[in-house]
Amino acid sequence: MEKGHFSGLCDWFTYSTPELTQQVRRFIWARLLLYLGAMSSYFIGVMGTLTFAMGAGVGDNAIAVGLLNLCIVFGQIRGGGLLDRMGPHFYLRIAVAGLIASGLLYQVVGTSVVGVYIGAAVFGFAWGVAETIPRSYPAYLTDDLDELKRINALVTLTGNIAIVVGPLVGGAISLVAPTQAVFLFMVACSALALIPGWGIEALRQPGELDGGADNMGEAAFSSTDGAPAGDSAPQGNISAGFSVIFGSSVLTLLFWATLLSFMGYGAFDPLESLFYRDVLNVGAEWMGWLSALSGVGGLIGAALAGVMPPRLINVRALLVVLCITGLGSLLYVATPFVLIACVGQFILGIAFSAFGPIKDTLVQVHTPLDRIGRVNAAMGAGYNMAGAIPLLCAPSLAHMFGVQGTLIAAGMLVAVVPLAILVVRHRELAQLVKSERVAEEGLAEG
Repeated sequence: MEKGHFSGLCDWFTYSTPELTQQVRRFIWARLLLYLGAMSSYFIGVMGTLTFAMGAGVGDNAIAVGLLNLCIVFGQIRGGGLLDRMGPHFYLRIAVAGLIASGLLYQVVGTSVVGVYIGAAVFGFAWGVAETIPRSYPAYLTDDLDELKRINALVTLTGNIAIVVGPLVGGAISLVAPTQAVFLFMVACSALALIPGWGIEALRQPGELDGGADNMGEAAFSSTDGAPAGDSAPQGNISAGFSVIFGSSVLTLLFWATLLSFMGYGAFDPLESLFYRDVLNVGAEWMGWLSALSGVGGLIGAALAGVMPPRLINVRALLVVLCITGLGSLLYVATPFVLIACVGQFILGIAFSAFGPIKDTLVQVHTPLDRIGRVNAAMGAGYNMAGAIPLLCAPSLAHMFGVQGTLIAAGMLVAVVPLAILVVRHRELAQLVKSERVAEEGLAEG
């Protein structure tokens, strides 16, 4: 297979060795099933239950989302260390067990506002543990940039299939049963994920990195950035991750740019369902329909990221795509018209799904394999904490500027932060991109 070129749909599922191809297929199927259940449960099971079944307001939604995000952070922190110690084979089973337990618990507690808080917290922790899987597992399978990029594009592609199908299923369930019943769908999907996931094995081991001239993750990039590798990095669950991040100029820039932008998205969580109810004047089912439309756009965005030449997988391209996501957010919330909101959601889905594979590939190639779980845990913790900060002021801002005004300001933040970095730090970005291209050329010659 010729690297860097798209040679048909089968190339997405065919890799350099039959063993790698088999493992990628197992991994992608497991990812699809896990995310399918989680997406239906979050959109309908948590937010739909509070807003439509219980008539909750901004404050109640903010508490639920805050607990969910905080527990996702705890789950990621705990999960990152577990993955690095256990490896991918056993870790997936732990993640599946957590999601099943949280879905069953929700059937007992999800009948009151306080119960929804408890259920959201447990679900958030289990989700945080599970979300370490798509961000880290590709690095256990290959260190080839083009293959990593295509695997990460498939991760995002299947994630967006789940975003389309999950809310549709959740919306259908909510028409005939209480909204908390969607968590039973998550339980079933999680159990089914064990079928392909049972045979997942690591094709790369941390010990194989030492002195490997063709290892992009450490030899090519970490030597340039100075990220602490293996034995020199701290041992703590979160400290090891942040040590690698702030030892790499690329990872540092990636972390701060994405964190600041995600602060804008944090305002969407407690206000979005109210935007549907009070501004668009539509019912709970539209939360599912527009989320599904975003997922359709996401299929296109993930496909575009998958066929991008490897030389375009860099921090500058990532910032451009992140800026476009902000522009899509603005269009989504700028008017009271459902049709315009649909267009904005579609554009947002395209851009954000192109952003995911680029970000994940950059993290994987700049991170030593024995720290991949903790680096992704640190990244995820930072992003989710940034998303939780606006929850403290969202109710006050919504009272002052209205739900729609607050969401417009949040969308502007998402667009402006990466644009400002592109303008102010353009020389540093050019140097980083140049260093990456030199490293790639050296690997190709080797």
